Formats: sequence, C-alpha cells, structure tokens
Amino acid sequence: MTARSEPAPPGPAIAAVTLHRLRLPLHRPYRLAFGDLPAFDTLLVELRDAEGRSGFGEATFLPGYGEESLDEAWPLACLVADAAIGRSASALVDAVARRFAGRPFAATAWRTALDMLAGHPALAGHAEGLRVPLLALLNADDPARAADEFEALLAQGFRTVKVKVGLAGGGDLARLRWIQRLVDGRALIRIDANQAFAPDAAAALLAALDPQGIELFEQPCAAADWAGHARAAAASRVPLMLDESIYGLDDIDRAARERLAAWLKVKLVKFAGLDALGTAMDRIRSHGLRAVLGNGVAADVGCWMEACVAAGRLDNAGEMNGWLKLRRPLLADPPRLEGGALVLPPGWRPALDPDAVQQQALQRHEAPRRRGPAH
Repeated sequence: MTARSEPAPPGPAIAAVTLHRLRLPLHRPYRLAFGDLPAFDTLLVELRDAEGRSGFGEATFLPGYGEESLDEAWPLACLVADAAIGRSASALVDAVARRFAGRPFAATAWRTALDMLAGHPALAGHAEGLRVPLLALLNADDPARAADEFEALLAQGFRTVKVKVGLAGGGDLARLRWIQRLVDGRALIRIDANQAFAPDAAAALLAALDPQGIELFEQPCAAADWAGHARAAAASRVPLMLDESIYGLDDIDRAARERLAAWLKVKLVKFAGLDALGTAMDRIRSHGLRAVLGNGVAADVGCWMEACVAAGRLDNAGEMNGWLKLRRPLLADPPRLEGGALVLPPGWRPALDPDAVQQQALQRHEAPRRRGPAH
C-alpha cells in the first residue's frame, strides 16, 4: 500500500501588497498596425511576506492586441490585493487563478510577483550573468534613412531586424524589396503585420515576396481568423509565425495540427507564469515547430523575466526589447544592451527604483493591514 504524501505547508503569510498603475513614456512612439503607441500602460505588483521576502511582477496592456485593458484590470487587482493580506502565498496563487481566469495579462503581474517571492529557480541564475541576443526594429520609411539606421544597428551587434508592415500609406511590397537589397544577407529579416491584412491581401503579399533573407512573416490576419491564416499559409513563399493567435496550449496544438505556421511566438503576459511559459515553449518544440520568445511592449521587469526563461531554451533572436523603448526603466540597475544582446552581469540582483516607480505612477494602492489572521 502506497503511503499518502502530506500536503505541502502553506508557507509564510502575505504581509504587504502594493499596486502601481503606471504610464511609462517612450523615447519615441512605437509604430503598430493599429496605431502609434506613445507610452506603456503597466500594472506593477509588489509583494512581501511575513519572513521579509519580496517579489514583484508587471504586465503592460496593449489596446488592439487582446481584449484586456488596464481600466478593467485595476479595480479587480485592488480587490485581490485587499483580500491577500494574511493569506499564504499558495492560497494567493489559487485566488489569482480564479479571479483572473481568462485575463492572462492581469494574472501575469500577480503570478510572476509570486514566482519571484518564492525564489523561482529561473530567476535566480545570475551568479554567472546572462546574455540573450535580441532583434532590433528597422523603422525608417525611406532608403537613405533606413541605410543609416541599419548600419548603426549592425555596429551595435544586432543580426536580426524586424520590419513592420500594414501601416498607413501601404506600399509594403516595394518597401520590403528595397529593405532586402539594403540588408543584403547581413542580417535576418522578420516581418510583422500585427493582424493588419484581410486574407486575400495577405495571400497576395505573401505570394509575391522574395524569400531571400526573410526569416519569417508574423501574424498576417486577425487573431481569431484561423481560416484566413490557412489561406495565407497556402499562398506564402516564406515561413509564417503566429503571435496574437497563440494564448494557450490548445492554440499551439491547433496551429501545429492545421499546419498554419512554422514558428509560434510566446510572451510571458499570455501564459501567466514562468513555468507555464516554459511549458509552452516545450510544447512548440514537441510539434517540430520553432518558438520565438519576447515582448516588445513590456517594461524591464517583464523583459528580465522573459530573458531568464529564454536561457537554454531559445536558439534565435529574442524579442524582449521593450525596456529599450522606455525613457525611464523601473529597475534600479536595468539590463544592459551589449553587442546586440540583453546582458545581466555576474552577481546581478533585481531591485525596483522607487523614484522611477513613483514619478511614473497614475495610481497607487496599498492593501490595508489586518489585525489577526485571515479566514
């Protein structure tokens, strides 16, 4: 007869919760098919337990990317914070899963703070430092400025560039052709449509593309338009990648089963926790597909955590470059950009910059302390 295992102890109680609703200005607006983004709207969660351990996590909300908004998430996050004091971290994990079911962005800010509070091993491996190669955006719309921009990126060490298409003004095919001539094999090119095209327009563009130097073409059609992606995939001369369509393991399985893409992109904000993100990457590989990891719309807290998951799992340029867009990062010692890579030096330890948080906060909520145990 097999002996029953005892349940794990609940762990120290949560002693303090502070939420910050942040507006993080960018160096310059981030161009997307659904509009220019001048700043990041970010939820930052700070936790401390009764033994003095701390953790923090963030999620940056992007209108047009998914259905969540920070306007909707903030009051619910405040309710969860007020109920958290005195509860164990494990109980809070369960509460977050229930309260934020179907809301992975909001859940991510909480769950990654809990991961850090618990000393998740993926976040602790900085004794020898960390280096994750990144891609860079090639933004310029005319050949002369693009040439200068590209040469500067090469000099910084970048060997993969991303080009946005489906922007106002059109002319995507002609622009991509002169970008290919400009790059001339010196870097890989990723093309990102951010759901900009109807299926017929996507299929026409993908059929007309010269594959030379193009690593992949990302998310041509609307996230839920699986039939449209099938039409695009049938016409495409270049490998496709899905991003906005991928929110869970079922989406990964469907994309593989229907042969809609050779690449799938995952981000921490869509999988609500470090273990879940790693599981998603493993699932992609199990289907014989390639995974891209990283969020260009995340602050340095999220980018650091994604880089930790990327270590040992990623064999291509990471996209966790959102922190490079910020005028003022949230960490006191943010990751460094060296040789086209996100770099953490040996012995690096994450800590928030209280002044940076305070100066960029629109709202702050501190959970009231309780007298006595929670029930």
